[in-house]
Amino acid sequence: MAGSKVDIVHVGRGNPAGEWLRCFWQPVYVGQDLQAGWAKRIEIMGEHFTLYRGEGGEPHLVEDRCPHRKTQLSTGSIEGDDLRCFYHGWKFAPDGSCLEQPAERITKNSKVCIRSYPVREYLGLIFAYLGKGEAPEFPLFPELEHDNGYPIRARRTELRHNYLVRVENDLDEAHVHFVHRRSAGLTNEFSVLPEGFDAQETDYGILRLTTRDRGGKKDVRRKYFIMPNVSLTSPPPATELDNWAPHLGWRVPMNDETTYSFIVSRNKPREDFDPKSYPPAQEIIDAILDGRMRIKDVDPYHPRLFHIQDSIATAGQGRIHNDRENEQLGRSDMAVIKLRQIYEREISALQSGKPIKQWKRPKEMMIVGFFPKAAE
Repeated sequence: MAGSKVDIVHVGRGNPAGEWLRCFWQPVYVGQDLQAGWAKRIEIMGEHFTLYRGEGGEPHLVEDRCPHRKTQLSTGSIEGDDLRCFYHGWKFAPDGSCLEQPAERITKNSKVCIRSYPVREYLGLIFAYLGKGEAPEFPLFPELEHDNGYPIRARRTELRHNYLVRVENDLDEAHVHFVHRRSAGLTNEFSVLPEGFDAQETDYGILRLTTRDRGGKKDVRRKYFIMPNVSLTSPPPATELDNWAPHLGWRVPMNDETTYSFIVSRNKPREDFDPKSYPPAQEIIDAILDGRMRIKDVDPYHPRLFHIQDSIATAGQGRIHNDRENEQLGRSDMAVIKLRQIYEREISALQSGKPIKQWKRPKEMMIVGFFPKAAE
C-alpha cells in the first residue's frame, strides 16, 4: 500500500485529521498536576485553552483568551468555580457566560461569553471533548478500574514528533524484537520474532494478532487499538513493567510536531531504585539522535528504557513524517496499513459530510486473566 491519499498528519482546527480527532474524547492533562484554585494554559491539537480547577475541586476548560482585550485567561484568579480575568476583572462561569464586567458596571451580560468544553476526570486524567455538537458517550475502561491491589498511575510525556508515527508504532509488533531486545527484563516477547501477522477492523477499532512459535506451539498475542488513538495492551515484563497488568496509552497531538503520550497503568511500584539517579530520558534521546551517544550505551536498567527506545525509532522519522508515499511496506505492516485505510476512510467521510463510524468498545473487560494481586 502506498502512503495516504488524504492529509492524516496535520491536526490544527480546520485540518481534516484535526477535525476528526476532535470528534472523540481526548485526555488533556494529568489530574494530580492541577491543584484546586489553579489555572493552566494548555495546547492540544495546535490550539490553546485555559484549564482550571475550581476551589471545590471540579476541573473546567474554556477558551484561551478573554474576549475583552484578548489577554491570557490562565493568568486570572479562581473564585469558586468561576474564572476572573487578570486584566480588567471580567468574570466567567464554567459554561462560558460572562458574569461581571466591573468597569462597565455590567453583570450577567448574556451577549458576552467564551467557549467552554465538556470535561471529565477519569483514571487520573482530565478528558475534554473539543469537537462540534454534543459530546459522544464517554468511553470507560474496566480493565484499569479493576483493583489489582496497586494504585493507578497516570503520567504525561512529551514526544518531539507528529502523533501519527507513535500511533503507528503502537500497532507495530515486529519492532519489539529489534527496538526492545536489549532490556534488563528480557522475555520471549522480545527474543522471538513473530511469524504470523493479522489485523482486523472491529466495532472499537483494530484487533492486532501476532503469532509466535513457542517450542512447536502457536502463541497468539492480542493488541486492542481503540479509535482513534488509544492503545490497550497487557505488556510483557520489562524494566518498567514487572507484571502483566493492563496498560492504556493515548497519543494526543499537542501540535503538528509534538505529541503528548498519556499513560495509565496499575503496575507494582518499583522501590529498589531512585529515578533521579538516572539521566533524563530526553537528554539521552537527543544525544543518540545527534550522534553523541549510542543506543547500546544506555543503561539497560534505566526506568524509562522503553520510552527511550521507542522515541529513537519514532523521532528518527522526523518531527513530521509526511513521506509515506515512498515507504516500502511488507506483511509485518498489516496493522499499520489497516490503520491508514480506516483513517483515510473516516476523515474523507467527515470532509464530504457523510456519517462517520460510531466506534464502541465492549462494556466488559477486553483483557482478562492478567490481574496479579499485591502481596498480603
